[in-house]
Amino acid sequence: MNINKGKEWWMGASHFQMELANIAKCLLLGVVILWIQIHGNKGCFEEERLALLDFKAFVGSNGFDADYILPSWIDDPTSNCCQWERVMCNSTTGHVIELSLNNTQQYDMESFRESYSFYHDENIWYVNLSMFQQLKELKTLNLSYNHFYCSIDDQGCERLSKLKKLEVLDLTSNRFNNIILSSLGALISLKTLILSDNRMEGSFPIQGFQRLEELDISGNSFNNSILLSLAARPSLNTLILAYNYMEGSFPNQELKNLKNLTLLDISGNSFNGTLSFKEFSTFKRLETLNLEGNAFTGSIPEGLCGLNDLQHLDLSYNEFGGTLPQCLGNLTSLTFLDLSENHLTGRLPSFWPPNLQYVDLSHNHLEDVFSFNYSSLEVIGLSGNKITFENGWIPSFQLRALIMQDCGLGRRFPYWLLQNNGGLEILNLMNNSFTGQLEIGAKMLPNTTYLNLARNHFEGDLLFSAGDDCKLIALDLSHNNFSGEVPERLLSNCISLGYLRLSHNNFHGQIALFNLTRIDDLDLNDNQFQGILSSLFTNFSHQSYGPKVLHLSNNRLHGEIPHWIGNFTGLGYLNLRDNLFQGQIPCQLLSTRIEYLDLSYNSFSGLLPSCFNGSSLQQINLQGNRFSGSIPEALLNISTLNLLDLSDNELSGTILNKSDENLSGLLVLLLRGNHFNGFIPNWLCHLNDVNLLDLSRNSFSGSIPHCLYNLSFAREGEGNLYNLTFSDTVFKWEIEYGGRSETYFDNRVYFDAEVDEESEFVTKYRAHTYKNKALNLMSGLDLSDNNLTGEIPDEFGVLFQIHALNLSHNQLTGSIPRSFSNLSQIESLDLSYNILSGQIPVELIDLNFLEVFSVAHNNLSGRIPDMKEQFSTFESKSYEGNPFLCGTQVRRKCHDDNDEPSPSQMESPKSPQEAHGNWYKIDREIFLASFSVTFIIFFLSVITILYVNSYWQERLIYRTRQYLFSYYYFLYDNLVK
Repeated sequence: MNINKGKEWWMGASHFQMELANIAKCLLLGVVILWIQIHGNKGCFEEERLALLDFKAFVGSNGFDADYILPSWIDDPTSNCCQWERVMCNSTTGHVIELSLNNTQQYDMESFRESYSFYHDENIWYVNLSMFQQLKELKTLNLSYNHFYCSIDDQGCERLSKLKKLEVLDLTSNRFNNIILSSLGALISLKTLILSDNRMEGSFPIQGFQRLEELDISGNSFNNSILLSLAARPSLNTLILAYNYMEGSFPNQELKNLKNLTLLDISGNSFNGTLSFKEFSTFKRLETLNLEGNAFTGSIPEGLCGLNDLQHLDLSYNEFGGTLPQCLGNLTSLTFLDLSENHLTGRLPSFWPPNLQYVDLSHNHLEDVFSFNYSSLEVIGLSGNKITFENGWIPSFQLRALIMQDCGLGRRFPYWLLQNNGGLEILNLMNNSFTGQLEIGAKMLPNTTYLNLARNHFEGDLLFSAGDDCKLIALDLSHNNFSGEVPERLLSNCISLGYLRLSHNNFHGQIALFNLTRIDDLDLNDNQFQGILSSLFTNFSHQSYGPKVLHLSNNRLHGEIPHWIGNFTGLGYLNLRDNLFQGQIPCQLLSTRIEYLDLSYNSFSGLLPSCFNGSSLQQINLQGNRFSGSIPEALLNISTLNLLDLSDNELSGTILNKSDENLSGLLVLLLRGNHFNGFIPNWLCHLNDVNLLDLSRNSFSGSIPHCLYNLSFAREGEGNLYNLTFSDTVFKWEIEYGGRSETYFDNRVYFDAEVDEESEFVTKYRAHTYKNKALNLMSGLDLSDNNLTGEIPDEFGVLFQIHALNLSHNQLTGSIPRSFSNLSQIESLDLSYNILSGQIPVELIDLNFLEVFSVAHNNLSGRIPDMKEQFSTFESKSYEGNPFLCGTQVRRKCHDDNDEPSPSQMESPKSPQEAHGNWYKIDREIFLASFSVTFIIFFLSVITILYVNSYWQERLIYRTRQYLFSYYYFLYDNLVK
């Protein structure tokens, strides 16, 4: 027993000694660490400092100001690189452990994502990643948003594998391809890998990555092969596969081993099929599930209701149908729910998740009375459903955004809805048939930044009583019936207003923007505003910033364009169509970055300016003015131009022969109704992407160039006009939940600034105005009303995609080419008023889309094709003026199928005057009597209209003055000279 006690004592003493030894070790370690912190690290390691300076030199070698981007990175041995911006070091060892070299080209990131260079190969940097291999202790490397690219040739990509301690690598938005993937697998410590928005494709070699926890490969072109490899990575908790080329059913089998997933995003792929409970039984820990933008069908599975930790659920832009599961209310952690753009039906759930902050059910087929109250709700989207409000219902939530356009809310505007929502920032109730007078006051919308009430039926004066603290940034009241003047308080108090849309109303009077010096987008078109541009921009004449979009068409504005408009360096879109402007186009305007210029249907005159030096101009419309002289060479050298409309002016002379390269991207060229002469220039044959070419009503002579058959006329995959978009603002808001803050963008709250491309083209005997998609689909060639001679080129038969061809009112001879039977898409073919001879090719019966056909007033002979297919719809006027044609259409019997007139019967070729001569008889007395009565009635009607409508009085006086000037100049040019 004593022996046992001795052993116990000895063991206790030994344990005590061990404890003392451990304490001593800890104290010694603490002293060492303290000594190192005080005396040890005096700066970063020299080899690491030189490696960082190599990167700075790389930035400078690519044409950027490296001293501006990395100002503290100086080549001085005494400079501590641990204190440089974008660098973090271990405070104990002094080694660099974190580098944040994202966006070293210093783009504004929000506008960069919308820019051309984001999606194209501009400013690509070839980077040798071996410069980082000296940073052996590096744990985090962020190279996102740089347009970097590397090659295997000099082992630049491979050297990245040397960073054995790297845990986080972010390569978002670069131009890396699959070459870099093999080196990434050797990063044995890697936990987070972000490869989104690069140029990778096909399969993903997932060898290595044993410790990987977060993987983001979104925005590439990977296929399903990666899914099987993921099964061997059970450590993954975040998996983002969005916007790749994956397809098939939901990858449940491939992902079943990933039981630790808290975030799964497969949005923007082509997954399809129905979903059931088993698809989600594995993912018990999911907090975020994003299936947006696929093609899933069937009902929303109730299996989702078993994901108790789910906070963010996005099933938008799919094909889900049926009713909403009532069990969604059991998701007590859910804060974000987006089911928009599906085919859901029925009523709204009676019970919602209690902590829901964001709900979007827009654009389904739901019908119900809106009456639920949850104090946590901040964003509600119900657009495109049939939703009404319960009478007397007062909301208790504090909304930040309410989006209910196209809901059929009734005729009365729901002012009561705003009573308890003083924090409302975004209100979109467009297209709901509201009527009556509208009052916008500070008490109603004290914090609103975005207000869209467009496409309703409001009328009368606009009442606006907001105070000096007006917070409006965007206001859209377009497409209503407002009248009167625009309230001065709106234009003077809302100094933050950047987007103002008042188009398609009946506002009148003069308008001045006063303090709206931040305006980006101003749309006042289709009203009755008066005045001059200088009065509109009272406080803008000396500032270098102005609107990007200025749309003032269809008003009564007059005067000249002021020279100081050239100060608006950001101006991209200017539309002054159908006003009373005059004078010339100032060169200062053309020195801006303008892309779209529409000055059509005004009274501008003089020579076209020779200062068209803007490389950004894409569309120019000067139709319906009084410009004279020739087309300046500078205008024909704008390589970015895709639409040029100079029709209905007084331009003259020959069209300059020029290089065919500058206008190779031109899609629409309209020169009709001028005084051009000479030959049709051959460079037109090189407009490979042209949709519409109109040279009609000029004095071109000579033969039709055979090379015009090279024109594509919108062959498949070519020659499409795309909408220009100048708005760079997407309305957004932040929502905090689960200890984090996220920013949400909504394209349904997007302040749409798309430009309407518009061109007028005569087809089927009528002038049609083609806009946007219709303009993309239309194609035609019009050479009518000229002095063209010779035969119709047989090569025109290869214009398979052309919809309209007009060669009428010329002096063309020869026969109608049989190759015209290949014009499979032709809808309108006019060959009238020429000197064509021979027969009408019977093969033309195969033109199944032909709606308008005329060969009237030629010297054609023989049998008219049988009244089959489309030819059964053409009346006798399509063939009149051809005395040797026969057939039922002209009530002239054919004696023989091959009946041809004898030479003695055959008339000699008619001159154009003879061809167009009088072939009818008129009773002179009856004509004079009927004409007199008609003229008196017409005259009295015009006088009455002018007496009632002062606006038309002004227009008549203006047009009369314009015609008198034209007549004067005509007499001066042709008689006096």
